[in-house]
Amino acid sequence: MFKVLNWHIKDEIGYLEINNPPSNPMDSTFFEEFYWWRKEIVERAEIKAIIIHGKGRHFSSGAVLNDLLGIIERSHVEDGHTEKISKFLNKNSRIFFSLKELKIPVIAAVRGVCFGSAFELALCTDYIVCGEKAVLGLPETTFGLIPGCTGTYILPNLIKKSLAIELILSGETFNPQEALKWDLIHKIAPSKEVLNLATDIAKKVSENFDPEFKKLR
Repeated sequence: MFKVLNWHIKDEIGYLEINNPPSNPMDSTFFEEFYWWRKEIVERAEIKAIIIHGKGRHFSSGAVLNDLLGIIERSHVEDGHTEKISKFLNKNSRIFFSLKELKIPVIAAVRGVCFGSAFELALCTDYIVCGEKAVLGLPETTFGLIPGCTGTYILPNLIKKSLAIELILSGETFNPQEALKWDLIHKIAPSKEVLNLATDIAKKVSENFDPEFKKLR
């Protein structure tokens, strides 16, 4: 069914695994499969919560730079503008943000690196559990780009605008302890316990989950 995603359900909890180790990059195949998963699979699943995580040591290193630069270059050559990259990013932004439309809790279980589009995906969930050695950030500006999958919108709505601007424009990475202090994540756990903790949280919050909560974050 999938090439770079794994999907299974256990005890009424759906587990979506980014399966492209070791760093689980988000290439064009990932975005195509994630779109199909969100539009077709999730709507039919009888589940009480969703956990998104990466296979192995890392959540995801984010979008593949060469893929993005290739789309930009082809847009310039073929059309003289970047309309295609805008459509590509807008589609991905909408599908990430649509996780907030689900009437069940969505939890990100983050270990290792969680950069760029991967961090934007995590921000679109309702609850983030981080491994104590995770590394987070939006490094797009260091490549001459800007976050294109909700980061510039969602980050200033979660933390102080001045801090959001600094994180976006500097492209600097940060650790879970800093993210917790800024209220960007919810829990920190030993790396080996992240998925177990996310599962425990999913079971607890799904019992009394109010979809109206999604409008608050």
